[in-house]
Amino acid sequence: MSSQRCQQLQKLAQEHEEALTFADRIAGLAETGSEQSLAEGIRLVQDYYYDELEEHLQHEEQTLFAALLEHGKEHLPLCMQLGQDHGFLRTVVTSLRPETARQDLSAFAEVLRKHTEFEEERFFPLVESLFTPEQLERVMHFKPQGTLPQRPA
Repeated sequence: MSSQRCQQLQKLAQEHEEALTFADRIAGLAETGSEQSLAEGIRLVQDYYYDELEEHLQHEEQTLFAALLEHGKEHLPLCMQLGQDHGFLRTVVTSLRPETARQDLSAFAEVLRKHTEFEEERFFPLVESLFTPEQLERVMHFKPQGTLPQRPA
């Protein structure tokens, strides 16, 4: 997957490959449904979110969404859809609890997979076709604005 992307999107594409593998792992834990696998799934999702996912989401939001809108307001529904997915993933992570873990982990894995596949198949090709070299360079050299959320104590 990542080999199909321009150099400036390689990091995000690599993270997408890892997200798909992670989604499969979480779906498997949710399917097993034992107390132990659900507890492990909660821990893994929270670790993944704080260690990797939130920065990835901000990377896309801060370098791709606004820049895509510079190419036309017709891209607003797409950015809104992707932003809603980001919000859903964040909400699931912050509301994970043992009582609903099977459903929450399953939903998280499904949305992460569908969202990632959509970005790879539709969003990234659009970005590659429209973005200027300067916009692509900003994607490649992303640094989060502000601070990333910290794990709850």
